[in-house]
Amino acid sequence: MLLVGDGIENPANALTMTHAAAMFGATCRFRDTKGLNLNLENPTLPEQSFHPITRPELQALHSRIIAFDNLPGARDVYGFRAGPDFTVLLGNERRGLSHALASLATDRVQIPMLSRRINCLNVAAASAVALNYLCNPPVGPMATRKDPRSRRPELLLLGACDHFELGSTIRSAAAFGWERAFIEDSHRVWFNCDRGIRAEGRAAARRARNEILLVPCPPASTYNYPQAIVVTRQEIGMPLQRTNFAAGPNHLVVIPDESQIDVTTYDWSRFSPSVKFAHLSLPKTDFPYHYRLVATIALAEISRQVGRPPAAKRPAAPRPPIYDYDLGRIANVAGELVALEDLVGY
Repeated sequence: MLLVGDGIENPANALTMTHAAAMFGATCRFRDTKGLNLNLENPTLPEQSFHPITRPELQALHSRIIAFDNLPGARDVYGFRAGPDFTVLLGNERRGLSHALASLATDRVQIPMLSRRINCLNVAAASAVALNYLCNPPVGPMATRKDPRSRRPELLLLGACDHFELGSTIRSAAAFGWERAFIEDSHRVWFNCDRGIRAEGRAAARRARNEILLVPCPPASTYNYPQAIVVTRQEIGMPLQRTNFAAGPNHLVVIPDESQIDVTTYDWSRFSPSVKFAHLSLPKTDFPYHYRLVATIALAEISRQVGRPPAAKRPAAPRPPIYDYDLGRIANVAGELVALEDLVGY
């Protein structure tokens, strides 16, 4: 399996893409058209992570090439069968995949977005979602429900210690349809933080277009939900795709930052008298942890289960003008129709 970034500009995003690939035992390479290695601001970032690849090399590696972008005719990633041998392409967040690579694709796949204003994820987070569904056994399609909002659980983001990671996770939550999220900001990376951290975090969240309501919750607050589900990368509880997340707003989904919180020793009883665990299905256990990657995979699966409204049906034929219809109905009951030609003769 190969993950290819096309025209990625931000070295930090590129490095996180290599970590997303490591979660699933995949290789990550880059078609570098933006001077990715030259733009390294932090000399501690390992340049050797950004292995280049050319278009001819890409063609020679795999016969199945999957463009992961919202291109015309793209299928939902939910339920898509990729097989054991493939390349997945992800493009620049602003411009998407270049024509040079998109033209090589044998398949076009996308993540269904439910927000009207946030139409894409952070590229590293999107990479994690792509590999999660392409590498694991296929799941069912996205549910179709008359009222998905009645099935959406409440969301709590717990203890994030990095403003970029939290900001990207908030962006993912909005893209997948959440209108509200609770935040326990014990490390002060979102509320009451330094001005520079605040600006960078909000940029990662695309806050200028992101309308999600963020509710600050004091650390160690108690909650009274009938049930809470804690999402973890550790193999505790049920696999993510076999856990029922579509039980409505009386249930709380908690996504902790596991770089700071040990889920095996933490006191989860303050969230609910009934606490369950749901774990990601990851083939690798030793990989650099990123909150946004684990959280976005979880949010994508919850979004699949919560579902979307059915598509509006198009009328079989054009409807007659409402004014003409009502006028004829009234004339039959209480009067007569007079054409313009008749009026001229009056």
